[in-house]
Amino acid sequence: MPDGQFKPKEFYRKLDSLLARIKKRVGTKDALALVLEELVEEVGDDLRIKSGCIYQLKMGYFRIIGGALGDATNTWPEPISRYEPFLQLLSLHKSYIFIDNEVPPWGNNSVAALVGEDEQYLLVFRLKKDWERETLQFSINVIQNIINFSRSTSRFTADIQEAYEIQRSLLPRFKIDFQGFDIAARSVPAERVGGDFYDYGLLDEDVLSFSIGDASGHGLPAALLVRDVVTGLRMGIEKEMKISEIVRKLNHVIGQSRLSTRFVSMFFAELEENGTLVYVNAGHPPPIVIKDSKEEKLTRGGSILGPMKNATFERGFAFMDPGDFLVMFSDGIFESMDANGEMFGEERIVKYVRENINEPVDSIVDGMFNYLYEFRNDDKLLDDATLFIIKKS
Repeated sequence: MPDGQFKPKEFYRKLDSLLARIKKRVGTKDALALVLEELVEEVGDDLRIKSGCIYQLKMGYFRIIGGALGDATNTWPEPISRYEPFLQLLSLHKSYIFIDNEVPPWGNNSVAALVGEDEQYLLVFRLKKDWERETLQFSINVIQNIINFSRSTSRFTADIQEAYEIQRSLLPRFKIDFQGFDIAARSVPAERVGGDFYDYGLLDEDVLSFSIGDASGHGLPAALLVRDVVTGLRMGIEKEMKISEIVRKLNHVIGQSRLSTRFVSMFFAELEENGTLVYVNAGHPPPIVIKDSKEEKLTRGGSILGPMKNATFERGFAFMDPGDFLVMFSDGIFESMDANGEMFGEERIVKYVRENINEPVDSIVDGMFNYLYEFRNDDKLLDDATLFIIKKS
């Protein structure tokens, strides 16, 4: 390169600006179009680029989809078979400067980069004679990496947003009015999305159906599993099936999955207006009925859903008197630890409810989370946390 032409600081400012704009492009094709234009027209003199072109792999051949920009003296070949020997170098190195070894169809004295995963693209540049290897290789590699990373990040962000929307759609939208009972629930994922869930609805005017659960995993897989569970419960309720049969069939469906790590702990119950409670506890932390002078844990049911598809489940029964609380929670509540490794524990849950028995249930739920954050001295949870409380007036 002739003396005085290349200005490093100015060039790297241009490159940094280009990288920032690449991150904002939604699709790989759109990002590559920006790169082609910028590298040929804006920094072509710096990198000694003569012309450029974009190919996309379609039906076994790379075909031109962008360009060609710059010097039009030589045409760009197409189609190019995916089995061309020079592509083995690109598959191995992801970018390659061609000089004398494998000669690509567009000729030597060129550089190419292979971009994309689901869809593959070739970004190709013909070079002037006085190009500088280090600067050229660095620039192409950085641009290639930022495009691939941006596309991966975009897909990951889209998956997380999809999982978030799935979870939002499953949680009850309105507080339910069930005569003689005060009801409140709150679920806080440790990350953007989690595997905890709760649901409730009226079977008829004098029977409330509700559930709380914890699906294995995080992110989109957990959200999809929660969707399957909640949908299955609602379908069973609509068919007026007995709760033990609903849980048995739901377990069979989950157990048929090829993913052995798919499992759910769940508490599912029906509450009559007179206080009669029928439930199945499928491996979930036992809810607690807090009475005036004692506590009753609701443990009857069976194993968690999923691992044993032919498992059976039995019903449990309890009764809520006026003034009683039914407190349901996920392990993200009672297993939370402080800086010394001490667990929040069930005792604190019961004690807090007893100390606030005259407060509305909404206030008790919110207060419990504040108490949990104070106990941890941190408002960020390490696991999903759900609290669901029903009080009989």
